[in-house]
Amino acid sequence: MTNNQRATLRMSLIPLVIIIGLILGAGYFLLQGEIKLPQFNKGPQIRRLDGFPTAIVTDKVMQKQRLVVKSQAELATFLNSIDPTGMTTVRSPVDFNKEYILAVSSDTQTESGHKIQIKKIYEDKANKTLSISIEETEAGANCKVDKESNITADAVAISKTDYEINFDRVKKVADCSSDNSNQSSDSTQPQPTK
Repeated sequence: MTNNQRATLRMSLIPLVIIIGLILGAGYFLLQGEIKLPQFNKGPQIRRLDGFPTAIVTDKVMQKQRLVVKSQAELATFLNSIDPTGMTTVRSPVDFNKEYILAVSSDTQTESGHKIQIKKIYEDKANKTLSISIEETEAGANCKVDKESNITADAVAISKTDYEINFDRVKKVADCSSDNSNQSSDSTQPQPTK
């Protein structure tokens, strides 16, 4: 084969490769959801649940909770413990065969203005652990608050894992001065909680 023949052969293969690529791409999109491609090192997947974070007015004195919910029965127990009226529900569908729920709640607060939210998940592959960062915000000295007994709660869904799960708290104080009504500042370093 001469150099001209090789070049001609290469040039005639390029459209063939493009056509095969287009057919495979179109087939994948037409069968989307039916073909499962391997997932490469995605780590734990997390999603917010509708209705959370939330604040619940209550007269009960409650302790904070940090839970990994693995079944519908455990979820019902958690929701009943934070809201005996049954008004707080998880509106997002949860498939406990594929995911867990990370649920946290504060202890009973005497004033409004307190918030709790699961912010980040840190994965340590070497030790097979997940650290869940919880941000608790309380009203600062300049904030207007109401005297009402309440708790705050948050819940997120996380893909099923065999990693050990730990919860770490970061506490913040909201700065409600008239010119910085939505700013907050750190008041403490992260504190491990169990």
